[in-house]
Amino acid sequence: MPKIVNIAVIGAGTMAQAVHLPVLRRRWDRFSIAALVDHSERRRRESAESWGLPEEKRYEDVAALIAAIRARTVTIDAAVLSTDGLHVEDLLALLRRGIPVLVEPPLGYSAEEIDRVVEFERLTGRSLVMMAYPQQYDESVARIAEQIAVKDVRMVDHEVLMPASQPLFGGAHVTTSAYDLPSEVRAERRNALQAAVKAGSGEAATQRDRDLYVKGLLTGVAHQMAVLEAVYGPIARLSAVRQWPKGVIPGSLEILGELEGGAHVRLVWHYLPFAPEYAERFSVLSARRRLLVELHAPSHGDRRSTLSLREKKSGVVQELETVAGLGSAEAMWEAFHRFVEKGEAPIAGTRSALAQVTLLREVLAAVVEADGRSLEADPEEELTAEESVAERPAGAPVVVADSDPAPDSDSDPAPESDPAPRAEAAPASDEPAPSEPSPADTDEPAAPAAAPLPPEHTGEIVDVWSVEEPRDPTR
Repeated sequence: MPKIVNIAVIGAGTMAQAVHLPVLRRRWDRFSIAALVDHSERRRRESAESWGLPEEKRYEDVAALIAAIRARTVTIDAAVLSTDGLHVEDLLALLRRGIPVLVEPPLGYSAEEIDRVVEFERLTGRSLVMMAYPQQYDESVARIAEQIAVKDVRMVDHEVLMPASQPLFGGAHVTTSAYDLPSEVRAERRNALQAAVKAGSGEAATQRDRDLYVKGLLTGVAHQMAVLEAVYGPIARLSAVRQWPKGVIPGSLEILGELEGGAHVRLVWHYLPFAPEYAERFSVLSARRRLLVELHAPSHGDRRSTLSLREKKSGVVQELETVAGLGSAEAMWEAFHRFVEKGEAPIAGTRSALAQVTLLREVLAAVVEADGRSLEADPEEELTAEESVAERPAGAPVVVADSDPAPDSDSDPAPESDPAPRAEAAPASDEPAPSEPSPADTDEPAAPAAAPLPPEHTGEIVDVWSVEEPRDPTR
């Protein structure tokens, strides 16, 4: 009989309540919830009461949990880390205790941040991190390469339609979120989050760039790249990138690339706040076969994916359709159980996370460069600014240039661990913004303040496929 693994759930936010806790409770034959950790006392209490956890199993932070482990008042075999993107310090504290961890992406915002964990695993010789991408373990996804081998692939097309939070989590009965920490603690965490995002997106990134990086790439396209990696491996080369509509963040993203063998890949991700439902389709085309997998959001509980295969044999079109035996979240947790108990390697670990954030940074740079800008600070501009300050007469007033208006966005600027975008700012298009909580009401810190753009800049993101020729003012 399989061993029951004692799990510490770290972070009691939306993903924990909508995805992880339901599976852990349903799979009592594999897992026992031994501890719940969250900074918010209110959310810790509400979620623990909702899931039947006594007060002695609740902890304010990872340090308190590790102190209890050392005192042998709690036994932990593994953990799920489902906080915001500031994972690394808590993660390293758990790894030093030899605790395997299932980590909600992103693992970090920059390659340098993630490399700390990669280096720790290299020095210890143990791989203890598994990235929480449920669809990587979906049975239908696992069958794709069996039906069409990578050498036969002509084209891979993966499209995701991401609505606002209600269609994603409305049926999960998530408790009220709260971020009831002292203001100085919140400010410290906000500053740390801002610094991490800035380090990942680049010194010269604007607020729009950072929003696109966090909400469009790290929590959107990253999932698509993870599914592709599980089937055929990562994108080896980028061909083209575009983001639209102009000025709407995160909007829609399209990425064209190639696999190592030369097969072409197209990833499309749309954030449409008023879309009625989540939709995800992964299709593969070969010379003889056409395959389609329809996936459901992990928060949709036990809904199963389907795989349809059409091919022509002896002049007759034949179609095969199969349904997965498990929901993707449950399949992921079964894989995590094997990882903890048998040491079975996960599909995505720290090295995959490092390669992914490096590629996503390249995607962001392509979008920004199409706008005639760079993510790196210009040393000459910095030097000019320093010289102008040095030359300013003593006592002369400092003139501060006006910054850009608040960024037009499909979602609030705060990076978050939960994939559902929250607060909505008014977009610079005809699309209305959804009615979502303001950043002050959410459980996540606000993102960095917008960096001022050059005076001649229009404030719009221009993609590589929609650059218009300048108009002749005389016409």
